[in-house]
Formats: sequence, structure tokens, C-alpha cells
Amino acid sequence: MAGPVVTVQRRRVWSLPLRWCHWSLAAATCVLLLTGWLMAWAPERAHRVSDIHYAAAALLVAALAVRLGLLFTGGETDTWRALWPTRHRLEQGGNVLRSYLTLGRIPLPRWYAHNPLWAPMYLLLFMALAAQVVTGGLLLEDITRMAGVSVRELHRIGWRLLLGFTLAHTVAVFFHEAKGHGSAEISGMVDGQRCFTVARTDPTSPAPVVPLEVLTSSRRSKRTKP
Repeated sequence: MAGPVVTVQRRRVWSLPLRWCHWSLAAATCVLLLTGWLMAWAPERAHRVSDIHYAAAALLVAALAVRLGLLFTGGETDTWRALWPTRHRLEQGGNVLRSYLTLGRIPLPRWYAHNPLWAPMYLLLFMALAAQVVTGGLLLEDITRMAGVSVRELHRIGWRLLLGFTLAHTVAVFFHEAKGHGSAEISGMVDGQRCFTVARTDPTSPAPVVPLEVLTSSRRSKRTKP
């Protein structure tokens, strides 16, 4: 008996503005983390990297402003609704976490756009980046304390949080490339497309249409879950 036939569809999921914001925020954050570390813990090099730090900060502010705008005016996968933790996404996020903890022995679930585990974290990331912009601006104005709180220490805490997020996110992306069965997370954020597959057991039947709309729903029954 013939085995299952796999049909693959490519669907554009990520808009160009979202991809521009993603890579701009990623590049700016990496530069800011490195130059911020040099300025704080290698002060003899601070004067050499400060201009680079502030240029990267300007790029981050521009990209973050556009991304925040997309949360309310963007397309289907750009808005805050695509990141909000619904009940179904929380369940799927738990499945993603279990796959991480078992190093892929438990297969990753399937989803349409944003990773259901990471999606709510992106909203927190945007707030953390905004806080870094504010505290960095205060330090630039030589304001080191506000309401009895050390602005510099808040900025350093934000630096640590962003460093941890960046490292964890990078590891997760490569994990998905290795275990995600062709999901192609990196190339998807380059060309905006993701691959979706569906298996049919009867090779003589007409090619099925992949029910991608089901993947976007937060109220799927167990029977319709991919």
C-alpha cells in the first residue's frame, strides 16, 4: 500500500514592514548590547564606541516606532491580536515548551504565524525596549536618578534582560530550523513566506487544500488541530 503523500504550500505570512522592523530591531539590539557592555565595563573604550551606540539607538527608536504602529494599523499578522495569549495559544505554547525541554523528542505543534510560546513575549520585549530608550535618553541628559531610583541600574537591568532574550531567541530559532520539519524560520523572516504541509494517505485522491485558516483560529476543536 502506498505511503502518505505530502503536499506543501508556501504562504506569505510576514509583511515587508514587519520584516524590516524585525531585522532592524535585531541588528540595533545586538550593536547596543555590545557597545553598552564596552561603555560600562571597559570605560577606556567608551569614547570609541559611544557614537556607534547612539546611532544604533536611533535605528532602534525608528524601528520600534514603526513596529508599535503596526500593532494597531498593520495587517493580519502584524497586529497585537496576533500576539495576544488566547487559551488555544497558551496550550500550543505549552506544547512548544515541552518540545524544547525534551530536545525535540516531543514534536513541535503547528501554527500559522507567530510562535505561540514567544508571541506574548514580543509584547513584553517591546515594552522593555521602550524602557531602555527612556532610561538611555535620561542618561544622555545626565539624569542618573529619578524618584530615588538609579536610572543607570535600571538601564543595566534592561541590558541583562535583553541579552537573555536575544540568546534564548537565537537558540530557539536554530532549534526550529533543526526540528521544525521544514518550517524555515530564518528564510521565512527574509522573504516573508512559510511552508505548510499536509499528508494524505490516498495518493489517487485529488490534492487537498491545506486548511491554513484553521491554523489562524484560536478556537479549534481537537479534530481540526493540525
